Amino acid sequence: MPNPASSEHLEQLRDRAGQELASALDRIPFRRAHVLILVLVAAGTLVNAIEEYDVGLAAPLIARQWSLSNAQVGLLTTVTFAGMAIGSLIAGATGDRYGRRITMMYTLALYTVGALAAAFSPSFVWLLVARFVVGIGLGGELSTGITLVAELMPTKFRGAAVATVNVAGGGLGIFASSALGALMLGPLETALGGPTMAWRWLFGVLAIPALLVFAYRWFLPESPRYLLVDGRVDEANTVLTRLAANRLRRRPGMPTTRYIDAVEGARLPRQRVRLAEVFRGRLARNTVVLWVVSAMTFGAQVTGTVFMPTVLVARGLDVSTSLVYTMIINVGGLVGAVLASIFGYWFKRRVVLGYGSVVAVVVAVAFALSPVVLVLGALLQLMFILLNTTTFVWATELYPTRVRAIGTGAMVTVLLLSASLVPLLAGVIVDATGTVGLFVLVGVMYVIMAVAVWFGPETHGLVLEE
Repeated sequence: MPNPASSEHLEQLRDRAGQELASALDRIPFRRAHVLILVLVAAGTLVNAIEEYDVGLAAPLIARQWSLSNAQVGLLTTVTFAGMAIGSLIAGATGDRYGRRITMMYTLALYTVGALAAAFSPSFVWLLVARFVVGIGLGGELSTGITLVAELMPTKFRGAAVATVNVAGGGLGIFASSALGALMLGPLETALGGPTMAWRWLFGVLAIPALLVFAYRWFLPESPRYLLVDGRVDEANTVLTRLAANRLRRRPGMPTTRYIDAVEGARLPRQRVRLAEVFRGRLARNTVVLWVVSAMTFGAQVTGTVFMPTVLVARGLDVSTSLVYTMIINVGGLVGAVLASIFGYWFKRRVVLGYGSVVAVVVAVAFALSPVVLVLGALLQLMFILLNTTTFVWATELYPTRVRAIGTGAMVTVLLLSASLVPLLAGVIVDATGTVGLFVLVGVMYVIMAVAVWFGPETHGLVLEE
């Protein structure tokens, strides 16, 4: 039988160790080592975003080749994001059980297998299955990456750091996706075998980033917060020592500084993290609010981004020109990601999310009714990424360390379920009412978000242990 007093004592020791860890992370200067961690995670997120949205860019060609309806085009996005939803939930559990770093490595490898399978798809059904596998890998990498970055950064820079990762994904990634699509499905289309082969090259070339697995293996540190919860105090101190020395790999003979004064192996019985824990006590309200906000903003953004080439074609542009227009519009997303990084440092989360969603409603309605597609499209993409990125920043701050990975993973699962279902609904709406109905749907989702935000707590400036 466990000794209650002993368990209570371990909890007290862990609380003290957690405060020592938070203090150490905040005392270590933000330098090159932190930047390199951001670069490593952001590189995976960049590829993640390209793979998420390349199916929307290739959709006009795939639809023409296999005679697909708009609803079937939406289904391609649905299975990708449904896979991401499942992958993020699995990765949330494995990240809390086995570690953030190794989870990122395996999810990246799985995504690569799916990317190659998609490139060689002989039929629409095969492509659906391959995209589902791709999604499982992408979802796991996404939720684990933002958790790892949040847990390695000083409090002062945490919001900006998580937002910066989304500069690579939500901003640069979406722009790079449209640029790569415009190039491979435009000027290079003939050289790549014509319209029936070019989209396969677009999918297949994205297997190359599997090389990131080796970079993660050699340079990416494990989260010291995870190590501490798991009782691996010496390893946590080693990671902190490397950060303080501004190094990602330990130099031979480097002494380890005891930032955390706890007994090695001093932990509660083996962690058994359950999803139900994010619905206990004060976490329940946080979880409900976060799920509503993330479902609305991410579902709206994915729908608008994936259907943008289709919307532009419906307005009279040819496929090649629509891809160039999409690339220009996605510059707005890059600006939005940079603004989110700046806002993450200076402004409260609820202010950015609440008032930003109101602006998004106005822009969505204006885009639906106006012929000025480039300016309004870029502004809408800016709001998409600004709100998505800030939501990710907020999510990592709403849960304690022991359930942060599964809490974040569950949130990513919800937003990805939204991203998988809303495009399917949008495809039906576009078939029935035209493209105006698409942006009315987006506007309604942001109205719901604007209300929900104010029921959540403000976390700007708080350390993660608070």
